Amino acid sequence: MTKRTFVLGTAIKITSVLSISYADSAKITIVDPYETVKVNAADMTHDADGVYSYIYQSASTDEEGDYIVTLSVSDGTYTAVVQEFVTLVDQE
Repeated sequence: MTKRTFVLGTAIKITSVLSISYADSAKITIVDPYETVKVNAADMTHDADGVYSYIYQSASTDEEGDYIVTLSVSDGTYTAVVQEFVTLVDQE
């Protein structure tokens, strides 16, 4: 799992690059440090062959800490699930 740090109140672009040109479904779920679901199985945008993205606008009042980002991509036959951490911190 990778871990990136961002400031609360900013937009975060999350991108996934696939080995297939087009997926039947690309979904994203984001959960905060207190296990509150911030985004629930939202559709990701198809940017180009094999590239999907989602822009999450965090609020300055969101919880500080590690958020779990889960990407679920399927091509009809197979489903791939990837998780990563995103750390959100208060602005100094």
